[in-house]
Amino acid sequence: MTDGTVYSGSHWQRYATTDTDEAHAYIRRAFLDVTVRFSGEGRDGAGLRTVATGLADIDVTRLHYSARTQLQTAPGGDLNITHMMSGHFTVARGKDEYRLRSGEVALMLPDQPMDADFDDIDAFIARLPRALLEEVAHSQSGISGADLRFDSYRPISATLGRHWTRTLSHLTRSVLSDPALMANPLIAGNTRHLLAATALAVFPNTSLDAGLRATGKVTPQALRRALAYIDDNAEQPITVEQVAAAAGVHARTLQLAFRRHRDTTPMQYVRQVRLERAHRDLQAADPGTGVTVTMIAKRWGFTHLGRFGTDYRAAYGSSPSHTLRT
Repeated sequence: MTDGTVYSGSHWQRYATTDTDEAHAYIRRAFLDVTVRFSGEGRDGAGLRTVATGLADIDVTRLHYSARTQLQTAPGGDLNITHMMSGHFTVARGKDEYRLRSGEVALMLPDQPMDADFDDIDAFIARLPRALLEEVAHSQSGISGADLRFDSYRPISATLGRHWTRTLSHLTRSVLSDPALMANPLIAGNTRHLLAATALAVFPNTSLDAGLRATGKVTPQALRRALAYIDDNAEQPITVEQVAAAAGVHARTLQLAFRRHRDTTPMQYVRQVRLERAHRDLQAADPGTGVTVTMIAKRWGFTHLGRFGTDYRAAYGSSPSHTLRT
């Protein structure tokens, strides 16, 4: 495995085997059920090596598998997205075949069987649970969980495919490399929802075409309840569904109301409130006690310090470090 500094720490679990049956059992356990049709071992047998970690209900795995293998998947519900680093990997459904090149991504369709053929692959695989995808899809488009289906294993475009790989790479280096950040409920919640939202944007699915119309109007009282809920719970993981429930309206209706009356979205307002709380903490902190900008930013769920600094300067006219010093 390369990038040892990224995959270091006890929260990254390593596994290796040269036994073919054990390798297939690992695939079934870690990703999805499969029926193996052919497996041709190399000089080192199956040659399976992995390093993996989990963020709540999301699993990410760097995998190298040297054996030539043909298999068929069984529908499992969860989403497995593969980013190919090197090797040969082809997925097919009927006569539709997709041969990945280095750097490309593919989705193992969760609702129907597929054929896969791979040989000496090095890949980064993310497994996202169905329940999380349904939650995020519903909050974005109003689609019900039962109606969420993915239509293709190809990304909508090469650009969006690269967006997935960049997003996952950034989160791996900035969040999954640090157990303390992974244990932070705000950061973990934001990371989970970001990955699910990215998957929904990258691969064709029914939520993109939902076009659900808002049901009813949001009263001023309901909007105030939504704002109050966010203000009172900014230090906790927050979803659009939770805010909508507190306001007593449909999630899609709430999204439109925030656009119409606040010129923002509920989650952008959450970020705005957290930025304000970080500002207050920076003003009140004594740098002589060892408090740092990084500590305060991470407390409020900001993992990308460069973006935090940019947003902070735009909002308050100075850098976070200047506020802390003065």
